[in-house]
Amino acid sequence: MTSLISVSQLAALETGDLVVLDASIRRSDTGYESGLAEYTEKHVPGARFADLFTEFSDASGSFAFAAPGAEQFQAAARRVGVFQDSTVVVYDRLSGAWAARLWWLFTAFGIDRVFVLDGGLAAWEAAGRPVASGAPSWDVGDVTVKAREGFFVGLDEVEALSQHPSPESAVICALRGSEYDKGHIPHSSSLPYPSLLADDGTVDLARARAAAAGLEGLEGRVVLYCGGAINAAGLALALTEGGLPIERVTLYDGSLSEWKADPARPLIRTIPVD
Repeated sequence: MTSLISVSQLAALETGDLVVLDASIRRSDTGYESGLAEYTEKHVPGARFADLFTEFSDASGSFAFAAPGAEQFQAAARRVGVFQDSTVVVYDRLSGAWAARLWWLFTAFGIDRVFVLDGGLAAWEAAGRPVASGAPSWDVGDVTVKAREGFFVGLDEVEALSQHPSPESAVICALRGSEYDKGHIPHSSSLPYPSLLADDGTVDLARARAAAAGLEGLEGRVVLYCGGAINAAGLALALTEGGLPIERVTLYDGSLSEWKADPARPLIRTIPVD
């Protein structure tokens, strides 16, 4: 079952039980900021803003964008109008990784009717679809969530794999190769999420299938990480679209934000060969 939805498919959906969420984040010279201002200026008509800085992340966590608990996530999902029978479509205006992060969270909390708009807002506009400004009104939802096991992995397991790698498992960094070279978890390999995207920002299914096929022989889990488990979520989406079963994939939620917090934890720095 695909978790991607095209612009034409989204445009054809009935609006009755549809919830469209804008998970945009603003990228600035100092890092990342809330995308609320950009959402208010321009969004898919009817979309609601899903705040990954506060409501859909644990702001009290020890690292940025930490996954919220079930109670917080349920309250956040209800506030953006998600009901028990809702179909949720998520998008962003960057690489799609932020939308994928929200997709991963919804799935991890037991909501399966959630999709990512392939190509995001850029694809919507490129297809000549209208945009809206301001913010629509909606009813508070009633969705009930329950955390599923296996969607996130903690520091202890990743440390164990970094010290004693298993031939049946893989730890993969979803950052760009240049970032991987600057420092990565020992015994982890590189598979940049951007490398599985086409020029228009949609998921390149041929590349995704090839990447997923390369992991099919593993019997254990594929652990994905990046700087803050955002690109890792994008990679999870691409790999599952490529055919890797979702139950085989897990995110190291702390990623390098947590790993690098302790200078005693080793980082492998790669010197590129000319």
